[in-house]
Amino acid sequence: MTSEYEHFGNLSPEEHIKDVQDMHKVCKGEPHQTKKGCWYHLAHDAIDCGVFIFFIRTVFFLVPTIPVFSYGKILFTTGLSWVFYTACRRAQSAWAYMALTHRNMLQEKKEIEEHPEQERIELKVLYANQGFQEPLISQMVDFVCADSSLLLNTMLREELHIQFEDYPHPLKQGSVKACGGLLGLLLFSPIALTVSYTIAALLTSIIIGALLALKARLIKNAVTPAIVWGVGMFITAISLCCSLIRLF
Repeated sequence: MTSEYEHFGNLSPEEHIKDVQDMHKVCKGEPHQTKKGCWYHLAHDAIDCGVFIFFIRTVFFLVPTIPVFSYGKILFTTGLSWVFYTACRRAQSAWAYMALTHRNMLQEKKEIEEHPEQERIELKVLYANQGFQEPLISQMVDFVCADSSLLLNTMLREELHIQFEDYPHPLKQGSVKACGGLLGLLLFSPIALTVSYTIAALLTSIIIGALLALKARLIKNAVTPAIVWGVGMFITAISLCCSLIRLF
């Protein structure tokens, strides 16, 4: 259902709030709930995989004893293994967070049952920090504390910043990570196999710049600084890799 207000665009008020919140979450690497957030993470993970692939290509360039006909096999197998590892790591991190939030939920529930007055004091402090004043604070606290389920949900949300509906399943998070890695593998592997190392570096920089521009536009940031900094970091990292390999 679209909104009648121009401020919300084609979104409902609820969708607008979720879209704004998601825009901030993706910058911190947190789980996302919108299509923009999904594309942002896909671009981000594709860049990471592409840089990893080019590090391997740099090793090929500086170690000529590796047979040229083995480049493709090594890049593909190493890249695929990297995608698998990062996807599993993302899912494992999500499982760890879910275990933490579940334990916090049980602990908070126990505190509400055993120390209700202390929870009232905590809730008053939380509301006061948000700018509310008496007697409104006492009225809000009385209303929330009248329902133990509402009190638990409020404390989880206000004190611990836990919102289960905004946290996708670990397998979904791992799958998005894997898709981003596979996208990077498909985009950057053919380029890395280019005979000329200089051309490969140039084409990789162009694709990284395009993905950085996509990321910037998704969260409405300035495109040029994102490209300059991102490509600059890539070139600097590759230069550092080359220097260290030759040094040692």
